[in-house]
Amino acid sequence: MTAQTFVSYGQNREDVVLRRALRDVTAGSYVDVGANDPRLYSLTRGFYDQGWSGITVEPVPVFAEAHRRERPRDTLVEAAVTDQPIDSVTLHVIGDTGLSTLVDDVSERHRQDGWESRDVAVPARTLDEILESAGWEGRDIHFVSVDVEGAEPEVLRSFDLTRWRPWILVVESTAPRSTEQTHHAWEPRLLEAGYVPCLFDGLSRFYASPDHPELVELLSYPACPLDEFDTDLDRQRREQIDRQQRALEDAEQLVERTRAETVRWRTTALTRWAAAAAPVVTSHVDPAAAARAAHLEQELDATRRTLSWRITAPLRAVRRSARAGR
Repeated sequence: MTAQTFVSYGQNREDVVLRRALRDVTAGSYVDVGANDPRLYSLTRGFYDQGWSGITVEPVPVFAEAHRRERPRDTLVEAAVTDQPIDSVTLHVIGDTGLSTLVDDVSERHRQDGWESRDVAVPARTLDEILESAGWEGRDIHFVSVDVEGAEPEVLRSFDLTRWRPWILVVESTAPRSTEQTHHAWEPRLLEAGYVPCLFDGLSRFYASPDHPELVELLSYPACPLDEFDTDLDRQRREQIDRQQRALEDAEQLVERTRAETVRWRTTALTRWAAAAAPVVTSHVDPAAAARAAHLEQELDATRRTLSWRITAPLRAVRRSARAGR
């Protein structure tokens, strides 16, 4: 992988589509509402790795803390986005999954499917307020991602699209854990602001700002091999195979060194045995000495076989591990 290759972390390669449209932008800006894990399935991690930064909004404490730790250039807002002037809201937290939601009906459906949740009061803010507090007035926002498990209408209502004018909007448009499309509940607001529908990838919808018509065609098709991207999972697998290969090479070198030492030891032992067993002055072999020599030879062979099996054990283990990782 070259230094320029884009690494995709997105669940459905949404970040690859965004990268295609924004390839000429360096050190760009994003807003990630419902950022969840800072790496796994993140639409913004690939951009962060290439020098971008932005605002990540995440109310689940464990994910918010992970963002602070792993992505210090970003501005982390630990809150839920709503369209109401309230200080806090109840979040239905479903472990360390991406299923936590503000929507009671969605939480209830998850409960019926066997997912346990706990209710947590979290700060509530509008997206307008978040952008104002960050001082982003007049700043280019290259894309906004909204993935909030059923609360997309509330997020978009809290956001003045005529004021902030992000270049691209990516909004999850299917019901959580379902293929049911939900864009009818919020898309009219985007269309009224002049945003152009570009793509539905089976999970999310992409919209281009009327101020950037050049993006429409670039956003019109899903990720494909011509985008020349890598994936985080493939990269991790290659790194694991490389580690196993290095371990295999180290084990092979250890075996060769140990074999050489064993041969030297055995040669020395046999030489000493031969010297001890040879008659000083005799014309025939002493039967007792011959028997003792044969016994010593058997012991040496047994020792060699046992040692060889023991020293090659790490090599066999590494080879099995390497085959399993391919």
